[in-house]
Amino acid sequence: MDIETFRKRFVSHSDEELVLMLTKNASKYNPDALVVAKEILIARNVDIKTIFKEEEESKLEVEMDEDEDEIERKYIQSLSSIDQIGYLSEKRAEFEENIEEIVESNNKNLTDEELIENFDKILDTIMKSGDFGDITDIHSRENYFITSNSIEKRHLKLSFIIMIKVDFVNMIATRHFRKRSNKQIFYGLLLLALGLIFTIGTGGNLIMYGAILSGLGLFLAGIKGKISVKRQLKELSEAYS
Repeated sequence: MDIETFRKRFVSHSDEELVLMLTKNASKYNPDALVVAKEILIARNVDIKTIFKEEEESKLEVEMDEDEDEIERKYIQSLSSIDQIGYLSEKRAEFEENIEEIVESNNKNLTDEELIENFDKILDTIMKSGDFGDITDIHSRENYFITSNSIEKRHLKLSFIIMIKVDFVNMIATRHFRKRSNKQIFYGLLLLALGLIFTIGTGGNLIMYGAILSGLGLFLAGIKGKISVKRQLKELSEAYS
């Protein structure tokens, strides 16, 4: 393909698409295509130098992060098995506490196209496994809902195929919510029954009263969960309408 053909082809591309060609996706294009993309951006008065500078700074940050990961990996390997378990447990607790901030921060750095592509990968992985993954997995429940929220905030439109996947994953989410609510109701009723039986039989003590209160709490949480399922799914559906 000659330069003129590239010019005709790329002239309709947005600034964002051309910038991606010159930075993250540069390895996918031949030199002539990159020259044309640069010419078009310059003609549009886009500050190419600043963009390249920011891209280089971003690469340096990534390299520094990789170095930190390697240092941490070696540190973990130097610990005893018991200390490794303790260290990793602390890291996991920290990760769980900051999961929303972490996912939102990662999504913030993605373009609209990249965010939708990432969301599609999450959907595919959930569908392939038939369920949500661990909190550290790409197809975790937290990653799915937080990324869904990011898409809603940007008012992005999803393709028909992705919408079908969303409907399927929402069915899995419904099953998950209902299963959790059913467990809460079951164990709540069990604790209530045991607490009442032993309280009546023994005259009651602090342990039995605690069982009754815990059972009541679980039962009410399960009922509340069942009520909220429809509302949550309605909000998810409205996010992509």
